[in-house]
Amino acid sequence: MNTRNSLSDETKLEFACMITLYHIIVLEEKIHLSLLENDDKHLEPFLAQMEKESLIEEGEENVYRATAKGENTLQKLYDRQFSYQTHFEVYAYVDLAEGVFGDPETDLLEDERWEDLRVCVAEYKGIDPYQVVFLAMLSDETFFENPDWKFDLAMESLFTEMENIVHSQISADELSYETEEGFVSGEEVLEDVIAQGSVISQTRFKERQAQEEASAQQQTMPAEEIITTTTTYYH
Repeated sequence: MNTRNSLSDETKLEFACMITLYHIIVLEEKIHLSLLENDDKHLEPFLAQMEKESLIEEGEENVYRATAKGENTLQKLYDRQFSYQTHFEVYAYVDLAEGVFGDPETDLLEDERWEDLRVCVAEYKGIDPYQVVFLAMLSDETFFENPDWKFDLAMESLFTEMENIVHSQISADELSYETEEGFVSGEEVLEDVIAQGSVISQTRFKERQAQEEASAQQQTMPAEEIITTTTTYYH
């Protein structure tokens, strides 16, 4: 069984604030300062933190609205999500036996041949795996369609799910193997996987950019380091 850290209270608060901020800004959900609704009452600690950090303020009709800082914070989250999609999604489907990476556009990804190495790669790179899992969830187009999101935050069911994902993923030690020439460590396997994955992610990015060449949506390939930048200002 993998021995990995649990999700910290500080990180839970960060994620909860980002989810709430998204619902306020993008989905335009009305959350009243009085918190008269039972579901909204569960959001009190998150809203208090967001007010403390000047991410939200009182708006018309006693409804919370995002500040300019809040809008900027959400944009930084989008930037981190884009960086994750560029640099980490490539490790979601890796065939270790064949040394190939699954392509969502062409491969049958339900096959058992694929290993999800995103958590493993994150740990090797010194990135908090929970940040990668959170960004992966945000990249799921259905993530914000949950009508019970307030209840899930209150009951911490989302955080339990994230911990289950992280603790269930393969570890570096499990990647090691023996050959006729000797022992190959998990770290050596990851070094090779990351080297190949980096090339493939760059190639796929360039291919997408070529397809969008005539579009105003064309973007510059983001730096991987942006994933490690927290979206709020707790540190």
